[in-house]
Amino acid sequence: MRVFGYVRVSSEEQATSGQSLAAQEEKLRLYARLHGLELVDLVSDAGISGKSLDRPGISRILEGLKAGEASGIVVAKMDRLSRSVGDWARLVEEYFGAVSYTHLTLPTNREW
Repeated sequence: MRVFGYVRVSSEEQATSGQSLAAQEEKLRLYARLHGLELVDLVSDAGISGKSLDRPGISRILEGLKAGEASGIVVAKMDRLSRSVGDWARLVEEYFGAVSYTHLTLPTNREW
């Protein structure tokens, strides 16, 4: 299955607390390899809040899903994709009904 990987941080605190873009990217690469997923692209939005879908990275992914570039999205935590219940409803209705969605939540480094 071809998927997009999506990573996001909204603050400097997240960047230093194990939620950095690089840490999220590594988790997604490992998950994809473990589950036989082909990462089409790793897309990021750095320093952008998850309160809406009005972000360049997620817009790129949603366009790619519509164009058939991939069949799903992999994220390290659900809140990396969106913090809005309304956005989740829209995503399910417009995208995830027709494509697969892979959700990944991994423990923090303290829990390993």
